[in-house]
Amino acid sequence: MALNSTQKSKKSLLSPDGTTLLSTDKDAVFCPPFPTDESLDTYLSSIAAPRELICPITQELMKDPVVAEDGHTYERSSLITWFNMGRTRSPVTNSFLTSTTDALLPNLAVGSMANVHREKLAKELLDICQGVYKRQQQRQLNGSGSVGYDISGVSVRVEGLLDAGADPNDRGEEGNTPLHLLIQSREIHLANHLLNHDANVTIVNDAGMDCIATAEQALSEQQKNTLMNNPTLEEWNDFIQELKRRESLEKARSEARDRARTQANEQHRERQRTLAANARSDGADGGSTNGGLGRLEDGCGYFPSLAALQFQASIPGPSSSLAEYENKEKERMNRILKSIGLIILALFLLT
Repeated sequence: MALNSTQKSKKSLLSPDGTTLLSTDKDAVFCPPFPTDESLDTYLSSIAAPRELICPITQELMKDPVVAEDGHTYERSSLITWFNMGRTRSPVTNSFLTSTTDALLPNLAVGSMANVHREKLAKELLDICQGVYKRQQQRQLNGSGSVGYDISGVSVRVEGLLDAGADPNDRGEEGNTPLHLLIQSREIHLANHLLNHDANVTIVNDAGMDCIATAEQALSEQQKNTLMNNPTLEEWNDFIQELKRRESLEKARSEARDRARTQANEQHRERQRTLAANARSDGADGGSTNGGLGRLEDGCGYFPSLAALQFQASIPGPSSSLAEYENKEKERMNRILKSIGLIILALFLLT
């Protein structure tokens, strides 16, 4: 069937995976709905994290990955909960574990890769929320008209990104988080998706406003400029009350994290003091320092890092054979330097 002139002018197509709008039409819809279930599945697969970054217990992108005795990597909190429930078998291999929480080591490589993936998803989430905000601003300037985006298309993308592990607290233009942007856009139903994924309501943007102040300002502006499809006053009041409730919870969690961090740091310092005291005790007893701890002065030509300088007693001394060789080299270098010094002095006196 031939296309008429109007249809030809509106070149609006979805990309092959159904995720992006490819259009030359200025009236094209932002974040259109997915035309088929296959296109939706393709999009969700494209933002899913690799299996290596997913915790075998929670099936979520890991934030604090640790390696257990079975060699597999888990989310620290989920594995500790696993052990606290009295389970002593590996969640993956079902083999018995001789030690539980004491043997957990951070997996820095997996943690770094998970953060990279989380930041990638967070950028896409910010772009979507920024697009919604800009189109709502244009609608308010015009005083009428459509919002310029499909709410179902935006919603499924936002939920998909959050479920895949996107950081809901990333900051974009003017220091706004996705939650700030959706509140300013008066899309409090979308904002609730962010709250359900632990979006922080206490973050302050460049204007000095947290999410509660942003919501109160958006409500005040809505009362001056009413448009269709705006939230009702009751919905706004319920939303603001929920923000205040979460603010109290976040402050309590923040204080608990600070106390836990202080306790962990103190335990680490105490372990270091104990190791240093044991090392000094072993050295005083005349024990071998090959596998123990020595003093910084025992080495020659060793340049420690700043972290090593903080724990000088934890730096291993050289082996006995190496120490003997270094002492001989020191004596030889001293003789050479003295000879050079005498030659320079003699030349200076003769001239």
